[in-house]
Amino acid sequence: MKRISVYKLDSAYKSKVFGSGKWVDGELLRQLEGKLKKYLNVKYVVLTNNGTAALLAAYWVLKDQFSSLNVDPYTFPATYQPAKLLGYQIKFNRNILIKNPKLSGNSLNTIVHLFGQANPLLTKVGNKPFIEDACQAFGAEFRGKKAGTFGIMGCYSFYPTKSLHTCGHGGAVVTKDKKLFQKLKVFIESGRINGQMTDNVALNLRMDEIKAEYLLKEMATYEKRVRQQKNLAKEFLEIIPSPQPFLEETKNTRHIYSVFNMLIRNRDNFRKYMDKAAIETIAYYGNDILPQSERYKYKDLTGSVVAIPCRWNLIEQEKHRIKSALKGWFL
Repeated sequence: MKRISVYKLDSAYKSKVFGSGKWVDGELLRQLEGKLKKYLNVKYVVLTNNGTAALLAAYWVLKDQFSSLNVDPYTFPATYQPAKLLGYQIKFNRNILIKNPKLSGNSLNTIVHLFGQANPLLTKVGNKPFIEDACQAFGAEFRGKKAGTFGIMGCYSFYPTKSLHTCGHGGAVVTKDKKLFQKLKVFIESGRINGQMTDNVALNLRMDEIKAEYLLKEMATYEKRVRQQKNLAKEFLEIIPSPQPFLEETKNTRHIYSVFNMLIRNRDNFRKYMDKAAIETIAYYGNDILPQSERYKYKDLTGSVVAIPCRWNLIEQEKHRIKSALKGWFL
């Protein structure tokens, strides 16, 4: 029996850019910026070579305003490691799945949208300064707006395991602030302004034309794929007992289910059971994702979280096998 994987990454697409030799600074990058602006309803988009670079650029342009960062450590370390690199004091505060989060008005806050779900902390921020790590949630919505478009800046990743992905690494920062946009552009383009070098401290964090080509192709069918994935998630949720906080979609939100993460108390037995059915599971995120000092606070999550395949390109036979396995476990 062929194993059903959580991710399936393949493509029959043949690059036109590759054979052209126009691999950098081309027209497709401009087209992609325009598509992203329209889709996200934002004024400015800066494309980067990955999601970590997007976060690094965001923290760089704000480092003169803030010296500390308030963040939930239950996330991929790229959320806060760039800030640590730049000298921010990192303040870890648990603010997921709780009613009274600790958000600071003196520090910069980072709100993370995990697993394709818009973070309900957006209702609690008030006038506190924050950016958004929406790397796992491109297209997720909260009260009619896209995740990543609420704060000072929003950061996205187009890594191959993301719902919208390119053929390798890619990322973007979005903002409505023109001055921040200009600073971002200088920082990610080696210190250049309109092609002219400056003395600004900067890096080369740009996306290339081939990645833009692939992303444009993916964007053409993205909404269709999201709908397929959401419909499949709803079928699975009819079998799985509630509550499942990482899978909830309230009236005013849109979950894209980029990761179908359940909380199961006897996870190890569940994973063995699914393995016998040739269905891959992943402990996403397990305990090792957290800094050592924070791990004891999250045992309720890291000891029970598990992801199963829930992707738009599952074939009918695979869907049936997963649903049968879930029924055998839960029912």
